[in-house]
Amino acid sequence: MKSIRCCLIPLLLMVQVAAGADANRWIDSIALSYGQKDGSGDIDVYRLGLQNRWERSWFNGGAWFLGGYWDAELAWMDSDSGDNSELYDLSLTPVFRYQRDAGLSSGVTPFAEAGIGAHLLSDTSIGGKELSTAFQFGSLLGVGLGFGDRGQYELSYRLQHISNGSIKQPNDGLNLHLLRLGYSL
Repeated sequence: MKSIRCCLIPLLLMVQVAAGADANRWIDSIALSYGQKDGSGDIDVYRLGLQNRWERSWFNGGAWFLGGYWDAELAWMDSDSGDNSELYDLSLTPVFRYQRDAGLSSGVTPFAEAGIGAHLLSDTSIGGKELSTAFQFGSLLGVGLGFGDRGQYELSYRLQHISNGSIKQPNDGLNLHLLRLGYSL
């Protein structure tokens, strides 16, 4: 538990400082995620993320449009099996989001998203999984709903695959199922 505080406390302080210094310039939202490897429960994942929405969007003519954001996350993974029981993951992912225009919705805005980004791990194994390299690629697919009087809350599900892209063997990779709660600042 002490190691979680050592990583999350500086990140939370950074969010607080940014919020006081006009967070809309570089942090648009924050998100907390919890998940497990393959839904099996032998590796638990806890994440804190900061997002920055892109200024640009596409296909704006109808009820749906394509936009995106940068997603920077710090994760802690914990396992009850294998030689290494914990791992930290720092990632940066460009995420494309296809969503309904909030102005045309009745308080709930559905979306689907996908992204591929870079991950830097504190170790190369966890819970009997051998990842071989600290540098990993992470691909994600997600679906969710935005809600609230100004659409400030989000609840989503993400399926994420992390592997080294066969840079080095073995390349066990991790498939993660994540529930995510976000808040727009």
